[in-house]
Amino acid sequence: MKSAKHGRGGMPVTAASIRLPGGRASNVLARQFVSTQLGAWNLRDPDGDALILASELVSNAVLHGGGAVAIRLARTGAGLRIEVTDRSPRPPEQRSPGVDGGFGLGLVDGLSARWGVVSGRTGKVVWLECRLR
Repeated sequence: MKSAKHGRGGMPVTAASIRLPGGRASNVLARQFVSTQLGAWNLRDPDGDALILASELVSNAVLHGGGAVAIRLARTGAGLRIEVTDRSPRPPEQRSPGVDGGFGLGLVDGLSARWGVVSGRTGKVVWLECRLR
């Protein structure tokens, strides 16, 4: 994990990242990482939205991106930016919710202030911004 309370010159660090191995453990590790980082930055997430959003992005990346993923958090003026990187260049597809899933992007769309995707040849970054207190 890359993080610290203060960077060069004593300035507060405003971003942190971690690589996750893929598989079921990634979701738990992502939630722990977000919770720990929010505490380090003295940010409150009373409804747990940031944890839910990070969990959804990581779950989708593991399921559809294949293999290890990375999560990056950045403080913003209004809250938090969450970025999840995976190896698939294909953008996520919004599906109708059903027995086999399809709820993730609907949650992301409903709980985040905004979200998007940046695709490249070797993978993509799905990002979102959420408001915190």
